[in-house]
Amino acid sequence: MTDNTTFYPPNYPPIVREGQSYPPILGFEDVEDRLVEAVRTCQRYPDRERGWQRIRSAWPEITRDVLAGDYDARGGDGSSSDVALRSAAMTRQDVAEMEEAFAWLDRVDPVDRKLIGLAIAQLARGTREVRWSKLLPVMGLTKGADGLRMRYGRAITAICNAVNGGNPQRDVSMG
Repeated sequence: MTDNTTFYPPNYPPIVREGQSYPPILGFEDVEDRLVEAVRTCQRYPDRERGWQRIRSAWPEITRDVLAGDYDARGGDGSSSDVALRSAAMTRQDVAEMEEAFAWLDRVDPVDRKLIGLAIAQLARGTREVRWSKLLPVMGLTKGADGLRMRYGRAITAICNAVNGGNPQRDVSMG
């Protein structure tokens, strides 16, 4: 038997059966990677409250530069400036993927959602592995790090199965 989580690559072409087209199958690592990217995208969101506290009026620069030419984000006349416009910190596609990944968490129990959030936050910080023993006190436990790891695995597998449509032919938990 093959393990479906490693058998299907992330960009597997859609399966067409009986006139239906299925989206690519997402395995355990694919869902985990998407959740990590969603957390990293969320961390790139600007702090709106801090932005309001540090607001500065641009009107003096605008009135000073109007005499030199049209005002734009590069300052002064855009045609004479060699400075390129800075792109946004994130795109609509990034935000859409983040929201889609976070919506997957609605399919699991709230306690498991907390566990997934804590584990994914550790992975988003760049660690290679989740330190389950560090999550025990946060989850209100004194022992059972291996149990947390297994619970996390079941929760991510449940998300995989739900995202893949719950189709038994596409069930990632089947070995």
